[in-house]
Order: sequence, then C-alpha cells, then structure tokens
Amino acid sequence: MYNEEQINIYLRKIGYNKKIELNGKTLQHLQIAHLKNIPYENLDILNHVPLSLEAEDLFKKMIINRRGGYCFELNGLYSNLLKSLGFNVINLAGRFANDETTIKMRSHRILKVTTNDDIYICDVGVRSESPRIALKLIDGLIQNDGVSEYKFEHDDFYGHTLWQKEQDKGWKRIYGFAEEPQLDIDYIMPSFFCEKHPQSLFTEYKKISIFTDTSNITLVDDTLQIYENAKVMKKVELKNKEEIDDALEKYFGIKIND
Repeated sequence: MYNEEQINIYLRKIGYNKKIELNGKTLQHLQIAHLKNIPYENLDILNHVPLSLEAEDLFKKMIINRRGGYCFELNGLYSNLLKSLGFNVINLAGRFANDETTIKMRSHRILKVTTNDDIYICDVGVRSESPRIALKLIDGLIQNDGVSEYKFEHDDFYGHTLWQKEQDKGWKRIYGFAEEPQLDIDYIMPSFFCEKHPQSLFTEYKKISIFTDTSNITLVDDTLQIYENAKVMKKVELKNKEEIDDALEKYFGIKIND
C-alpha cells in the first residue's frame, strides 16, 4: 500500500488529475493514463539487473526513476495504487493462449477489480495488446477501447479467455485465466523463470512499448515502429547505441545511465 504522498506522486507521474471515485469510469481513466506514461520494457532483464516485486522497489523503479517494467512489475505497481485508492483488487494468474496447439505455463499477472458498479479486469502489462480500458468481466460482451474490440469467453480449461479484434482483422485469443486469487509470493517463481530461464522470451531482445492517444509505439530489438489506429505509420531500424538511447528517451521517457 502507498501513502498519500506516494499516491500523489504516482498520479502526477501518469498525468491523472480527475476526481477519484470507486467506479468503472475512474478505472477507465486511470488505465489509459498508466499505459500512456509508464512503458512496458524488459531492459533490466537484458542487462542482468535483478528484479524485485516488492511494493517500494516497484515504486522507486517506475515512479521515481521513471522506468517501465513487464507484467509482474507493471500490474504489481498498478495493483498497489488501486488498493491504496480504496479499490477491491484481487490479483490473478494467466496463461498466454495465442498458440492453439500448446498450453503455456502461468506467466502473466492480471487484476480483478470490484467497484461500486461492476467487476472489471484491469491489465497494464501486455505490451501493445493491453486493452486501453478496464474491461467488464462479462463473457460474450464485446467492448471497444477506441482502437480495438475485446471480449471474454468461457473456457472449460482456462476459465475465461480474452480475445482481441483489431481494425480489419479477425479475433485472436490473447490469454486465459481463472479467478483463483494470487498472493504477491505466487509471482516470484514465474517472474524468476521469465527473468533467468534459457527458454524465456524476455531474455532474447528488447521488447518495449508505450501507448499514445490513437495507438502505440514499440521498440522490438532495434526496430522502432510508430502506429496509428493499430497500423504501422513509421518504421525505423536503429543503427547504434546512440540512436537506441535517443529513441528510448524521446518516445518512452527512459533515460539510460551508463
């Protein structure tokens, strides 16, 4: 939990200046503010900097030091904020499920938030596939975040599955999850796997993303892509460390200290 001073610093960091009410409208505004101001990134993993999921360490890294993180960090940080504001938050674990032939391990952190008007799934940690809004946890309901459509479907194995439909594309399954509550300690092992295991996809190359008003910007390995309404408008191959560092600071607000 964060104290009042930390909450105010956090809200300033994400540019949130609206009234806080424990309802879905506040969740919608908080989620897009978070996505536009705190990037998804795996630079510490690539640089062999140990990760911490402790509340104070997450706050220092992403709010004070103005870095980003990946799902266990981002949704951990966001969970702490929502709880500190008074929301009823239950942390869940999910499996990415875009591959129809392979069932993956649980390697994703998701937030179930109960407000005074509904139950929502909040997620600020799926790189460019994060919904821009909190989604009502209602199977079959199609919800539009302004760029893409999303829906949940019941699944006998997963429990719920999240599907996304971008403009001019078909539905694709993102991940599945059950409603079994998770504690902070439950994320240590899957996070350690993502951080250290040879089969982890996070140890291979840079995966960085931040949202904009109309879409998002990504840096995957050394390829910078700027999107508008989920379509690539600009693609640049960064040639050296100087260009990469400049792009990190210009587009993602990340300043790397040598």
